[in-house]
Amino acid sequence: MTTPVSLTLPQFDSSPQAFLDLCRQAPALGIRGVFGFDHLVPLADPRRPVLEGVAVLAAAAAAVPAPVRVGSLVLRTSVRPPAVTAAVVATVAAVCGSRAVVGLGVGDRYSADEARRYGMPRASLAERLRALEETIALIRQRTPSLAIWIGGVHQSLRDVAASTGDGWNAWQLGVDKLAAVVAELRAAATRPLVVSWGGGVILAENRDSLEEALSRRGGAEEVATQGLVAGTPDEVTAELRARADLVDELVVSVLPNVASNWLLFSTKVLPNLAR
Repeated sequence: MTTPVSLTLPQFDSSPQAFLDLCRQAPALGIRGVFGFDHLVPLADPRRPVLEGVAVLAAAAAAVPAPVRVGSLVLRTSVRPPAVTAAVVATVAAVCGSRAVVGLGVGDRYSADEARRYGMPRASLAERLRALEETIALIRQRTPSLAIWIGGVHQSLRDVAASTGDGWNAWQLGVDKLAAVVAELRAAATRPLVVSWGGGVILAENRDSLEEALSRRGGAEEVATQGLVAGTPDEVTAELRARADLVDELVVSVLPNVASNWLLFSTKVLPNLAR
């Protein structure tokens, strides 16, 4: 059995060409779906360009051929009023039907600088959780069959996923922590739950290329601190297989997120993730 694998869309750009290319190539690459993020600036470098998440999600819903899914990881319910998020989600579902999956989150410490930069109020966790729950309720009213994933490792978010979600996503967790959290979540879930792992993967065809890629990101120690998986195709396959043994799906952000790496991942990693 092969674990379904999706790729994240390349949004750190001023041109939509790359993400539209991935949307169109998705079936040929053999991936389950494409997922977009919801940031107004790249967290690591606010000077870089970024394509806004809702606009990208709508465009992807129209551009991605069936049967590939289109999703968000994650739409932050702290950024928009619940009714606005529900309207966005309903529109995406109207465009691509049952292939839509919406990941929701409440924002974390990494997005706090972005909130300040754009003058968005930083509500308490309790307030953000209330907004999340209200958003879920409104989405259920408008699109009751839509799959809703909750993104985030905080216990409160895992509780929401276990009680009202259709899925849960852990971003960039290491294998040991992932195993512990997934076991707790599955034990607590009151409904069928798709458990997924997502994270950045620095993929390089050989050791020389890998060393260059690691150097551009501050070296191997810095990459490990960020929780990124890094390696040649065989090494990345082993790391992802260890995570695939614990979850139902993988959502991979291939780095660099460019066409040559999509093809390398599709041909050298994806076929070897059977379990």
